[in-house]
Amino acid sequence: MHIDEIPAYLLQHDRFYLTAPDLSRSEEMQLKLNGFTSIHHEFLLWSPNFHSFSSVRDNMLDAADNFLNDRVEYKFLIIERTSDELLGCISLFIRNSAIPYFEIGYWLATDAMGKGIMSEACKLATKIASEFFNAIRIEIRTARRNVRSQSVALKCGFKLEAILASDRLDSTGVIDDTFIYRYNS
Repeated sequence: MHIDEIPAYLLQHDRFYLTAPDLSRSEEMQLKLNGFTSIHHEFLLWSPNFHSFSSVRDNMLDAADNFLNDRVEYKFLIIERTSDELLGCISLFIRNSAIPYFEIGYWLATDAMGKGIMSEACKLATKIASEFFNAIRIEIRTARRNVRSQSVALKCGFKLEAILASDRLDSTGVIDDTFIYRYNS
């Protein structure tokens, strides 16, 4: 899919906009990822302490390919309107296209946290899933201890559907439960 196929109103917020993966932002992405704090590393198991430029660029290439070919996920970059700065990413993971069923995953740069950006980005991603892709099921999965992520889910109209006891490990090996939030339109 091409980003232009999604109606512009679903990609726009007063403070930021969503766009498809862009290789020209690989260096900026690397800086944001390498600026992660312990809060990020605790819950984002895919994030090592250091991201090389080549690994970020390869990830961006994969994300762009997935986006264009409707595979695995639609990763959106969250770009601040006035500064054109990368704030983070939000993804619609394609769990089952036959239903259609998506899972939302996200991260925000350290300097963008605590400003309500992710809640608003999550609302846009939820609208894209429900209005553009006609999703029947949209969910967010988070660790029990990840209260920031739980707050985003609740602010966006998701309801706690299930708790999977002792279902995950954090980056330090601590066992935690998984909370599954489902969007009820």
